[in-house]
Amino acid sequence: MFELGWGVGGEAWKWRRRLLAWEEGLVLECVERVSSCVLQVDTVDRWVQKLHTSQCYTVKSAYSFLTATDTNLNEGYDSFLWLKAVPLKVNLFVWRLFMNRLPTKDNLYRRQAIRCDVYGRIWLLVSKWLGIDSVFNGNISTHSYQFRGLGGFSKNSRTAFTIIWISVIFVVWKDRNNMIFQNKSDQLETLAEKVKLQMYWLLKSHYVLFDFHYPFWRLNPLCCLQAIM
Repeated sequence: MFELGWGVGGEAWKWRRRLLAWEEGLVLECVERVSSCVLQVDTVDRWVQKLHTSQCYTVKSAYSFLTATDTNLNEGYDSFLWLKAVPLKVNLFVWRLFMNRLPTKDNLYRRQAIRCDVYGRIWLLVSKWLGIDSVFNGNISTHSYQFRGLGGFSKNSRTAFTIIWISVIFVVWKDRNNMIFQNKSDQLETLAEKVKLQMYWLLKSHYVLFDFHYPFWRLNPLCCLQAIM
């Protein structure tokens, strides 16, 4: 790889097929890492664990590092992570979103899935459907906490609106990928219907009192939400 050229645009990074979005992100990260490496002819390559004096990886050393640090890596968005009502793949998506590690050509924020003219309107449709009028901030962190507080300050209401926020973001992300990689996208009204359905199943799986049929939920979202808040 070194002889072919492993810098940006080097022959070492030529592929037989077009890379997927998440693969392109990994390649760019790899290029950045190896660009600072200096090869030594007489030295054997090996993995080194810098967290332990033995330079060997152990689960104990990794656990000790993570539990000993005073820094909370998820500080500021803990409440949006690892919700039981949310499927694992969606939880991972939200974590990657806040960590700026989404497996797309650019992250969701750069693609303005919150602020752009097309997807920005989905938030207005959803809030109007919920019977709430609000102007949303364009910053993803501020936006998430603003939306989360629309239902009030109780724990149940904040959790419910967090699930709703995640539902919108996930539906938007999937449609954005379809538009970029498959050249097809749903109409705004269709997206709104997908969001409503996504919300319905997540809320129904999490709240025992959310015992409503989908047609009733679709027409009376606030009434249904009040039963769990």
